[in-house]
Amino acid sequence: MTTASTEPLRITLTLDPEEHTELLSLLERALRDTHAEARRTEALAYQEKIHHQEAVLRRLIDKLRHP
Repeated sequence: MTTASTEPLRITLTLDPEEHTELLSLLERALRDTHAEARRTEALAYQEKIHHQEAVLRRLIDKLRHP
């Protein structure tokens, strides 16, 4: 069994403009869907998981918008 590392994973990804636009669009759509899902659920544990997903998606979107 492996343990989770606290070190950030460094990945270099080279995207052409079309790929960048498409990836950003997909992440933004996923964020909207995740936000809607969080509003529909009443289970606290699931809401926390969804809010964590939202935070991760926001960070990814920010990184793509401001490289």
